[in-house]
Amino acid sequence: MRRQGIVRSRGRALLVLLTALTLALPSVVLTPRASADDLSDARAQQRALQTKIKSQQGAIAQLKAEQGRLQTQIAATNTKLDGINADQAELRAQIQTATAALDAATRQYAGLVQQLDQLDWTLGILQGEVDQRQADLAASKQLLAARLAEAYRTQQTSLLEQVLSADSLTTVLADVGDYLSLGDQDAQLARQIQADQASLLSLQKSTDQTRFNTGQLADQVQQEAAGLARQQAQLQQAKQRLDALERQAKVFLAQQEAAFSKANATKAAATAALSREQAASASLGRRIDQIIAQNGAAWHIPSQYNGTFSWPMAGTVTQEFGCTGVPMEPPWGSCPHFHQGIDIHAAYGTPIRAAGDGVVVFVGFNPYDAPPQAWIVTIAHSASLRTMYAHMIAYDVPGGVRVGAHVSRGQIIGYEGMTGHTTGPHLHWAVYRDGIPVNPRLYL
Repeated sequence: MRRQGIVRSRGRALLVLLTALTLALPSVVLTPRASADDLSDARAQQRALQTKIKSQQGAIAQLKAEQGRLQTQIAATNTKLDGINADQAELRAQIQTATAALDAATRQYAGLVQQLDQLDWTLGILQGEVDQRQADLAASKQLLAARLAEAYRTQQTSLLEQVLSADSLTTVLADVGDYLSLGDQDAQLARQIQADQASLLSLQKSTDQTRFNTGQLADQVQQEAAGLARQQAQLQQAKQRLDALERQAKVFLAQQEAAFSKANATKAAATAALSREQAASASLGRRIDQIIAQNGAAWHIPSQYNGTFSWPMAGTVTQEFGCTGVPMEPPWGSCPHFHQGIDIHAAYGTPIRAAGDGVVVFVGFNPYDAPPQAWIVTIAHSASLRTMYAHMIAYDVPGGVRVGAHVSRGQIIGYEGMTGHTTGPHLHWAVYRDGIPVNPRLYL
């Protein structure tokens, strides 16, 4: 009898609790909580962020590659600036190309910075949503814990403490299972809370990893910014060095032009002087061709030259080979003014060396030129290839340098002077193949 009374008493208590839960149920349904749709949207945003991060990683790798190529171009430019007799036009073109590449890399960097700012903004929104879902989930857990505590208020241990401190709501529900049977909607709420808690934990970990990846991207972008600044400084330095070389060349050319204009005050006089210079050069060329033809076999001049040339003298190139706007140069082909060699300026008396192995076929003044005449040395490297060195110091010829003598590449054949029609010391170096002037740089 006593046992039956206890059972009836406990049944009445449970009935009261279940009735209370039923009456309170609508408030649970209306309470905001982290929904599956909200979490799905947050996960979609997180995946979109990861895709953007991968895209930016690819863009950074591309920027690194561009900077690597740019650094190679700058290094090549500096090497040529450090070398002797730099081709200023070629260097100017290289610097312009490198500058354009640097500008493109800078624009790419600016785009990366903008994308990174967008990533940070999106990540902030995502973190805000995660925080809101966490707050909603905590509110739902508090509500469920409060209702359970109210239903189980007669127990000595606080269910609120159990729910908030337990690793799993399943454990808490199992502990009170002997005292309380939850309604279907309460059980569904509990399961949803546990599922949302697991999903939010995973999302928070992914968000933290995304934030770490974004921080790494920011560091890499900052490193690229430092590299761009360094390359900008290197290019600026190269430009300044080239500007200095060009100024030197312009000053020297201006002096020569002024002297030519002074000596030939009228256009008719200038035209006549150019014609005489052209005729003298052609006459000397024909004489040298005859000398080679008559003595080639005896002097063992080879039929072909298979080597390359080296610079005969270090210095500043004041005028390149080819068409020019310098009025004191005679016409050639379709060019009203054409420079048939390369002019190199250095200190007076600088040694001049043979550009390659060959036989000396001419030493002395050009007998066909009007005074003042230039002292010239010509070397035959083959029956069809010869080099000419003009404006050298007269009669200052090293031992062993005479017509018919063999000279070696790099051997001193004279010294820079200012004989002939010139206002300053320089070497006019020309290369002729079959009597036609060709660009000496092609043989270097």
